[in-house]
Amino acid sequence: MGSAALRRGAGILVLAIAAAGCASAVPLKPVDLVWPLPPEPPRLRYVETLYRSDHFKPSSRNWLKEIVDGPGRNQSEGMGKPYAVTVDDKGRVYVTDTGGARVWVFDKEKQQVRYLGAEGQGQLKTPSGVAVDGRGYVFVSDTSQDRVFAYDETGNVVLAIGAQGEFYSPAGLAIDRSTGRLYVADAGRHKVRVYDTGSGRFLFEFGERGTAPGQFNFPTHLHMKGGALYVTDTMNFRVQVFSPEGLFLRKYGEVGAALGQFARPKGVAVDSSGNVYVTDAAFNNFQIFNKEGQLLLFVGGLGHKFGEFWLPAGIHIDVRDRIYVVDQYNRRVQVFQLLGESGAPQEQKREATR
Repeated sequence: MGSAALRRGAGILVLAIAAAGCASAVPLKPVDLVWPLPPEPPRLRYVETLYRSDHFKPSSRNWLKEIVDGPGRNQSEGMGKPYAVTVDDKGRVYVTDTGGARVWVFDKEKQQVRYLGAEGQGQLKTPSGVAVDGRGYVFVSDTSQDRVFAYDETGNVVLAIGAQGEFYSPAGLAIDRSTGRLYVADAGRHKVRVYDTGSGRFLFEFGERGTAPGQFNFPTHLHMKGGALYVTDTMNFRVQVFSPEGLFLRKYGEVGAALGQFARPKGVAVDSSGNVYVTDAAFNNFQIFNKEGQLLLFVGGLGHKFGEFWLPAGIHIDVRDRIYVVDQYNRRVQVFQLLGESGAPQEQKREATR
């Protein structure tokens, strides 16, 4: 290559570096999305999206470092196919990734992203449900291995549940901390099985295949709130609610294409006011019902923008009334904040009334 070509190449590189420096200095335009739309008072606000391994270090995505260090050395990773989500007492967000065969841990306190079940004992194949107990142990179901693993904070396996033939595609998990019980949606057997979180001992089960109250047709997601267990009965197109002992209490939804109906219900969660949130993978949204089963609001639609979804699955609501929605084919978790009547976050409202 001649000297002129080298000078031209160097000039292009300098311009590119300058452009990259300018681009990194320009903050991203803030997104302010609320539901419902004005003039109605806002009740939900979009907060952020979790989707990459450099979530807490966005400046590390630097193409120049790629040139210096070699291709792939500084690239951040994205999720494969997220499925379920939960949050522990320290605000750490856990996301099962069926496509990546691991659990993502977004740790805001330590400003890092790490993984569970990626290697060694308890290595995952198809992680599905996830739940955290009061000790900080993270329980993860694996539909390929037909087992449930429990990990401590360092990622070591402390418990494994599921002898050969005990499960058939275990999916959603829920924990009742008051009784130390783990509830497992055994999707392939159309049951909910219950275990002791300390010993892994089997306690009891309930349900069978059918359409009557208390029966299931592929239960997929679970949620425990206020002494009640919420079960997404996916192929019966409803959410059923049970006592901790498995006694049927009530249901939400029915099959159909209208608002308040379901086509492919998935995740279920309950906020601090007792309202029930259900994602629907066919409608690409989540619907919110009050305690009486009346539809209050729906959020979403098919798309890639913030507030839109492509095959949503799991959903979780933390103690601050932040709503975490798994957006599978967009390979991300979208986070929303429930707002009080004044438009302030519910957590601020509770602080003000103490």
